[in-house]
This record gives sequence, structure tokens and C-alpha cells, in this order.
Amino acid sequence: MRTPTYTPPDREDSLDRAASSDLDVLIIGGGITGVGIALDAVTRGYRVALVERDDLASGTSSKSSKLVHGGVRYLAQYDFGLVAEAVRERDLLRRIAPHLVRPLGFVVPVDDRKTHAEMKAGLLLYDGIAAFRNVDRHRRLAAFEVADTAPSLRPDLADLGGYRYWDCQTDDARLVIAIADVARRAGALIVNHCTVERLRHVAGRIGGALVTDRLTGASAELRARWVVSATGVWAGESVRAADPSRHLAIEPSKGVHITLRARDLPVGDAVIVPSGEPDGRKVFVVPWGEQVYVGTTDEPHRGGLDDYGVDPTDAGYLLHAVNQAFDAHLSVTDVIGAWAGLRPLIRGDASRTADLSRRHAIVEGPRGFVTVTGGKLTTFRQMAEDVVDRLVARDGVKSPCMTHRLPLGTHGTAQEGIGRLRAVATTLDVDPDVAAPLFLRYGDSAADVLTFCLRTDGVDRLVPELPYLRGEVRWAVRRELARSVDDVMQRRLRVSLRHDAAGGPAIGFVADVLAEELGWSGEQRSTSIEAYLAEVARERGLVPLDRSWQGSEAEDLGEARPVVSRGPE
Repeated sequence: MRTPTYTPPDREDSLDRAASSDLDVLIIGGGITGVGIALDAVTRGYRVALVERDDLASGTSSKSSKLVHGGVRYLAQYDFGLVAEAVRERDLLRRIAPHLVRPLGFVVPVDDRKTHAEMKAGLLLYDGIAAFRNVDRHRRLAAFEVADTAPSLRPDLADLGGYRYWDCQTDDARLVIAIADVARRAGALIVNHCTVERLRHVAGRIGGALVTDRLTGASAELRARWVVSATGVWAGESVRAADPSRHLAIEPSKGVHITLRARDLPVGDAVIVPSGEPDGRKVFVVPWGEQVYVGTTDEPHRGGLDDYGVDPTDAGYLLHAVNQAFDAHLSVTDVIGAWAGLRPLIRGDASRTADLSRRHAIVEGPRGFVTVTGGKLTTFRQMAEDVVDRLVARDGVKSPCMTHRLPLGTHGTAQEGIGRLRAVATTLDVDPDVAAPLFLRYGDSAADVLTFCLRTDGVDRLVPELPYLRGEVRWAVRRELARSVDDVMQRRLRVSLRHDAAGGPAIGFVADVLAEELGWSGEQRSTSIEAYLAEVARERGLVPLDRSWQGSEAEDLGEARPVVSRGPE
């Protein structure tokens, strides 16, 4: 494994180096699967580049339920193999990325003996499959214990108490960024905002691609022995681009989540409640700091792959579920954020997308071209291992996977890391309460982020209601390949999902930092702001985006203000 001296990532230099190299593997797609493959391949000694049309995690990988879980509901489908794989991967991720994959209790209220018997049997089986890899064993709860974790839950839903079992919660986009960072440190070349124009056909096989940098307009021809498509719901299109005679049947399923203020729907653990519809589905209510999110829907998506958002049916379904289950009278005006994503399911015989398998599929062909799709966020590492195992086998070499023991940004436990960062914060005369959320975003790099913030734009909150610091914006640009307001506010910091105004006045500050760092004109600054707001509004659909702050702000969003840096990095 190559371990070059660390330098902050440079997109343009990475693309130039990729174009001047004879690559072993070119990966198309910068979601969780793509960056996972990049990390696996580069740590086995391959020369690797990855290109992503938009931003890292800009597709499904930032729009999941943000859970790393075994999938209790797959037991009802008798997919024990998938559950076993998922609980194994959950345990691995909890050990190699403890700052990003954290235990979370799930409470299931029980109101009848049939449900009680089913839950008892199912959770015994779940614990048994997990063996010694469980966070903790499930436990039966009395009615008052259910009420303690969900005080506004209708009492009759927990007539017989309930159960608590354990899975994990994550920040999906930050997990992608962390993996990309580790892969880049190992030598992988990562380029976001870079479109594949066409694949290279060389001597009867795919041998790379012609790409265009969407930010500079520069084109480059990338040569590679293997091209791997990790494009999720776009996998069918990439297969046709490689060979028009081939067909891969993808069934996109739309999953929608809405965000509410925690005071409107207080829960101590994640709570699973009935949808209130004849479909028999369940809805998650998941705590997220001062917010909670509710999801998810699971319906076939028949529209364009770039055209989806939260429609009235989606929002109504989720609001109806929580209003039926809790002492709540919530409407769309109470929703402060929302997101929608498309799951890449492999088409099968099931009549509902909810019943389609979450297993992944690897398809080879034409020569030199490999496609991977399907799967779950939880099993991305195994998906990547399976893909690179194929390449290694075809190359006739012996090079074992090592990602199951490679830390993703943290050595030791999260509790230990938070303790160390609190000590650093105290030494720097910073409120030690910033330590926990900062460490849970950046792991062992959190101390560097904190000192960077102090040297540049400060440690005040970017948005008063959220835990993000002003200095993190510049860090995202310099260290995490953020190149737009959308990159920062949607994925590096999850402001757009957790705030009714998607950041409000802070949007102007973010644009100012980007303008200073990237040399934008006033027009470019304005364009980036409006593109961000338009994307948030498109995705939220029915859920309103509060723009009242724009009229009260003295600044003109189309005219850049000077931002004075507080010092060098």
C-alpha cells in the first residue's frame, strides 16, 4: 500500500495526473459504492481514479435513512443471508468508523399478542444471527418504558409494552467523504464534478473514458485496464453506453424522509410505528440532535432519474403515520426539511418495491467493463470487496482485501476521541461542548479542524440551531473538495436537511468563503446560491422553503462581499 505524504486534495491536479497515468481501475460514480471500491482497489496496489458527474454522495448515498442496520424486516422475507451479511458489516463499520457509525436503540411498541409473539421470535432470531456482533441484545419493555422514550406516543399502541433492539445510525454523506479521504491518502485520484462523455473502446474491450471537468470545461482522456460502473440507479444507462445490445433491469424505488423539530415529536430512541395504511408497512421516527426525521416511503419511481422530490402523497403518508401514532397534529407547515432518494433495486418478481431484494449484483461485460448495483448502504464494503475480488481473479494475482481492518478516520473508541478533543478545546479556550459533534463528524481530524476554524473564520455556529461551525465551510473547500454552496450545505454540512430556510442568512457567508477561495465573480457567487436554493426547493417539493430571510437581509445575494480571512491555515 502506498502512503504518500498528505496534501490537501486538488481536483484539477488529480485529473491531470489521472490523464497522464496508465490506470489499472477507473471508477465511475462517487457514491458509497464507488468510493468503497476506490479504497479497496488502491489498498490492494491498483492505480485508481474515480470520477463523479456531480458531487461525492450527491445521489442516493446522501439521501438514505442514515442507518447502518441488519434489516429486521428482511427476516419476514426469509432473506437470512442478507441479514447475516448486514449485521456482520454493521459490526465491522462500528469498529473501523466508530465516530460515524454509532449505536442507536430502536423501540417497537406492541399492542396485541400476535405482534408480541412475532417480535419476540424475530428479535431472538436477529440476535442469534448477529451472534457476538450485536451492540446489545434486545429487551422486552414495559408500557411505562416505552412512554419514557416516546412520551407522546398513543398509550394504546403499547398496551403490551414493547421491545428495544439495537442497530446503528450514521451520517451517510460524511461516511462517503471519510472513505474518499482515506482512499485519496492511499493514492487514489478522486475528481468530483467530472462527466464521462464516452467510453474508450480499445482492441475489443473498454479501455477508459473521455471525461469533461464541468467546472473548467477541460477534457481529458483516461486510460484504464478496467472500468467499473458504480452508478446506482443509472447503472442501466452505463451498461447501454458500454454495449447498446446489453440490458440491465433496474427498478428505482423512491424513499422520502421529512425532518421535524424534536420538540414537536420528542423521542429518546428511534421508534417504529405503523404507517396507518393497509400496506402493513412501518415508519421510523429517528432522533437527530434538535431535530427528528421520519421515513421512509418505498414506492416505484416512474419518472426521470434526475427528476424526483417530495410530492403531496409522500409527505401525507409520513405525516399521517406520525399523527396516527402520536398525540400530534402535524401538517406540512411543521416540516423543516425533507429529502428524497432513489434506491437501485434489481428488478424481480415481487409486486412491490418494498419486497424486492436489497442484494447487490455484479455484471461483467463487455470486456474490461464491470457494473455493480443494488445493495444497501450497510453492505457497501462487502460490495466493494466482491468487485475488486473479480478484478484480482481476472488479473490472476493474489492480493487479499484489507478494508475490514482499515480505520476510516478514527483509532480507538468515539468516547476516547471525544475526551481527547474536549481537552484540546479547553486548552484552546473553546467551549468543550463543541467536541462531541465535531469529533462525530471528523474523527481523529477534529482537532485539526478546530484549530483551523480558530485560525480562519471562527468557532461560532454557522446556523444558530445547528452544531456546525463557521470555520468548517473553508475546511470543506480546502480539504474536502467542496466546490459549490450546494456541496457545502447539503453534504459536507447537513444544513439543508435540518433547517426550514436551508441555512438562511448563513448561505451568503458560505458563498463568500467559496468566492474568496475559488476566485469567483459576483455572478458566479449569485449563480451558486440560486442553484442551491433551487435544488433544495426541487427536492422538498411540497415542503416549503422559508425565504423570508432574503427580504430582511441587507446584503444583495448577487453581489459578493469581501471576506477577510483570519490567518493562514
